[in-house]
Amino acid sequence: MTIVKGLLLGAAAGVVSIAAAQAADLPSRKSAPVNFVKICDAYGAGFFYIPGTDTCLKVGGYARAQYDFTPGRNIWTVSAAGVPAIAQVPAALDTTGVDVTGRVDLDARTPTALGTVRTFIRLRATNASGIRNTGGPNGSFNNVAISLAPASATIIAIESALIQWAGFTFGQATSNYAFFPGYVTYIAGPVPGFRNGLKQLAYTATFGGGFSATLALEDRTDWGGAQATYNHTPANGFHLVANARVDQSWGYAIVHGMIGNNSLRQDFGFMGNPGILQSIAASNGTLSPLSGSATKMGFAIGATLKFNLPMLAAGDAIHFTANYADGLVGAIGLGNTINSIASPAQHRLLGGIQRADPGIIVTNGNCATNVGCTIGSVTGWGIATLLTHYWTPQFRSNFMAGYNQINPPTVAATAFQPFQWGKASVVTLSGSIIYSPVRDFDIGLELAYANMTNKVQNPSAAFLLAGSPGLKDSNFSLKLRIDRQF
Repeated sequence: MTIVKGLLLGAAAGVVSIAAAQAADLPSRKSAPVNFVKICDAYGAGFFYIPGTDTCLKVGGYARAQYDFTPGRNIWTVSAAGVPAIAQVPAALDTTGVDVTGRVDLDARTPTALGTVRTFIRLRATNASGIRNTGGPNGSFNNVAISLAPASATIIAIESALIQWAGFTFGQATSNYAFFPGYVTYIAGPVPGFRNGLKQLAYTATFGGGFSATLALEDRTDWGGAQATYNHTPANGFHLVANARVDQSWGYAIVHGMIGNNSLRQDFGFMGNPGILQSIAASNGTLSPLSGSATKMGFAIGATLKFNLPMLAAGDAIHFTANYADGLVGAIGLGNTINSIASPAQHRLLGGIQRADPGIIVTNGNCATNVGCTIGSVTGWGIATLLTHYWTPQFRSNFMAGYNQINPPTVAATAFQPFQWGKASVVTLSGSIIYSPVRDFDIGLELAYANMTNKVQNPSAAFLLAGSPGLKDSNFSLKLRIDRQF
């Protein structure tokens, strides 16, 4: 038995050795190396290396749903002769709206010999209806009768698309003038803000100790601005913007300024109305265009402060901003239209008389025929404050208050210009309560109030007879927002 057992074991060992020898002659195939995603700690949390490169990438964004309710108000218009009339009654205005938004952020950074090169892209897509819809047949801020059927529109926008390297910023980025965090609230409020950023070329110098300064050229068309009826404001050029700031543990302080050129340029082709050419030729014999453009430099200056308030609660802070503008009235945050104080997309909140103030206006004569034509700058100023307070780590509130005022220059009462705007002002207040079950998940409710006052320089007899209607208005808006960031 022992002999048989030994023979079997020997045979098995021989088979194994032969099989091993044959296997050694077969072609071998090694498994491909696995490229695991590596964490990149150099630029903060959330970055990872793109496999096979030395570029670090962070992906972020949010999904948001917002529901609005704003009571309708009488909307008035005034003819060139100063005759007031109701353009829309509350029953012809949407009072509710829904805004569903998705945003994606891509932040890529690569080290170079002259510092990190950063590429940042922020894309937003929104589907909105009712008073949240800025276009379509029932854009609720238009001066025309609108359909009661709630239109729905989708908008895809580029908020940012920039390259930063060696102190330079190229592309579309946040403004170098506006720093007040107005979009913390659910309304635009009385402060300048640019959700879609501004096209620009900028350079930032960092001096150490929290001190820095920026010099930039920002696209004037992104700043906006109303146009006079018979003149064409050139749509090219830049504003020169500069700021100096200091960032410390207590918060920050920023002084910011801007200069730019306002123009009145006669351009009858822009109007597309050959009848104007015929009437001027008939009255003057020949056309009398302006000699080049009537220009006037505009400027704006302001300051923004933030103070951290850890003595009240962790995360508490208060912001202040003050701005003065001469010609560049967009710097005080009204978008040139006093009635547009409302949500970030400037949907209707206030009724009353509709007005839009350009940076410069004709103060005397007739610029269309170049008869004694003079121009003057529209000035304005605004202040605002924002307090953020954490009641508990999960509950916080934002309280904002602001005041804005626009002051057109004195205008002579002539047959050509029988009706001109005077001073306008608006007070805006808002408060919110926000619940965060987990980090970056917010459920918030906000109530906003606005009060507007208008004045007229040269009211017509018809306007006075009507009792100066539509010069004052106030209203409120209620908003619910659910927001999840990642």
